[in-house]
Amino acid sequence: MKIRILPILVAGVMAATAFLSSCLGNDYDNIEYPAESSITAFSIGTLHQTFYVKSSKGEDSVYTDTVSYADVPFTIDQINRKIYNKDSLPKDVDVRKVLASISADNAAIYYVKNSKDTIWTSTDSLDFTNDVTFKVLAYSKLQNKFVFGEPYSVRVNVHKLNPDSLVWRHFEDKKFANNSILKEQKAIYNNEEIYVFGKSESDGLKVNKASVTRGNIISGWKEVAINTTGVNIYSATAFNGKIYYIANGELYTLDNQGTKVGSLTGLTNIICVSNDKLMVYKETGNEIVAIDSEGNELSDENSKFVSGYDLEGRLSAISTPSSHNSSLWRTIVMTNDDDGTAETDTTANVFSYISSDDIWVKYQPNNPTTCPNQGNISMISYDNKLYAYGENFDYFYSSTDNGLNWKKEEDYMLFPSENKNGIDKLTTYRKEGSYSTVVEANGNKGSFIWFIWQDGSMTKACLNRLMPKE
Repeated sequence: MKIRILPILVAGVMAATAFLSSCLGNDYDNIEYPAESSITAFSIGTLHQTFYVKSSKGEDSVYTDTVSYADVPFTIDQINRKIYNKDSLPKDVDVRKVLASISADNAAIYYVKNSKDTIWTSTDSLDFTNDVTFKVLAYSKLQNKFVFGEPYSVRVNVHKLNPDSLVWRHFEDKKFANNSILKEQKAIYNNEEIYVFGKSESDGLKVNKASVTRGNIISGWKEVAINTTGVNIYSATAFNGKIYYIANGELYTLDNQGTKVGSLTGLTNIICVSNDKLMVYKETGNEIVAIDSEGNELSDENSKFVSGYDLEGRLSAISTPSSHNSSLWRTIVMTNDDDGTAETDTTANVFSYISSDDIWVKYQPNNPTTCPNQGNISMISYDNKLYAYGENFDYFYSSTDNGLNWKKEEDYMLFPSENKNGIDKLTTYRKEGSYSTVVEANGNKGSFIWFIWQDGSMTKACLNRLMPKE
C-alpha cells in the first residue's frame, strides 16, 4: 500500500514547527524571541584551588594555587536554555571569581547582576556560587527593534564532597540466616549477589547469599543448601556465572547443593580466575594448574609455585591482562607471613606470575615501599589500583605497579578513625571476630567495597566519583 501525504498537510506541519522553534515555548507571556539569540559556546578559565598536603615531616599543610579548567566541557541545552558542566569540579575550587569565554549569535551578551541586565565582557569576574543568568541581544524583525532572547541559566557544578574521599554506610540489621556466627569466612561477588562461605563454631560449614545492586541491599542473607563435606571455604570463586570450590581434593560447583566437576583429584585451593581459566593450587608438587570450566586440566599452562610456601589457606589474588600485551596475564597473590623470621614478621607475602612463564616469583622486601604484614590481610582491586589492609583497618596501602611497591594512603582513601556521621571505626563492627571483603564494581552502576562481619552485618564504602551515575 502506498501512502500519499498531502502537500497542504506538509506545509502546515512545517509552519507549525517554524513557529514553535522561534517562540521557544513561553506561552504565558506570548513573547516572540528573536531567532539569532543563542549562546553557541561556553567555557571557563583559570581558577584558584586549595590543596591539603602533608610535609616531608608528616605535618599538615595547606596552600592555594591556580589551575586551568579551560578544557572542562560544558553542555548547552538549547531547548531548556541551560548551560552546565556534567563532570563537577573538585571540591576545593573557588568559583566566586570566574573569567568565562562565551560565544553567541550576536556580540551583545548580557548577564543579570544585582537584578539588573549588565553587558558582559571577557574581563568580567563572575560569581558562580549560584546560577548566573545570561541573555543575548538580537534584532527582532517582528517587533522591529533589538530585544533579548530567552535567558540562559548557567551553572558551574562543584563537588560538595571531595571526589577522592570514601563515603561509608553501615547495615547493622543484616544478619546471617539462623543467626550464624562465622569464625572464618570468604566473600565472593557474582551477578549482583554476594556469597559468603564460612565456618561456625556449632554448625560447621555455612553458605549465605544476599542480593546487592548499586550499593543497595535488595534482599538480606539467605542460607544456601550444600551437602558437600571437606570444603575449603577459602577456595570459593566465581567463574562463568557459577560458584566453584574445592572439597576433598576435587572441584565442585554450588549447583544442586554441590555438583562435582571433572575427575581431577589432589586439588587444594582455587587461587583465582585468569584469562577464562581457573588457577588451582595442588599442595602435592607445589604447583598451580590451569583448569577450564569443565574441570579439564590444561597441562601446557601449569606453573611451579615458590618453594617453601604454600597456598592452602586464606589468601587474596588478582589477575589482569598486561597493559602492553592483552594476551599476557599477570596474577598477584598476597598472604600473611607466619615463618617467624624478622623479614616475614614485618612484610606481607606478595607473589607474582606472568602467563608466559612457568614459575612464580616472590617479591623481595624493598622497605619502606613494601606492604607491612597485618593480621588477616586482604587485597582488592579498586579504582585501577591494588589496595591492601588488615583486620585493624588502620590504613589502606595502595600499589600501582602490580604489588611491587606500596604506598600508605593518608589523604582521602581512609578508614573511619572515630565515630563520625554514624560510622564507627571498623573494628567496632568486627568485634574481634572474622571478616571478609568483596568489591561490587558495575561501571556506571557504581563501585563499592563491601565488608562482611562475623554475624552478617555489613559496611560499604565508595569513592564519591565512583558513585552510580545512572
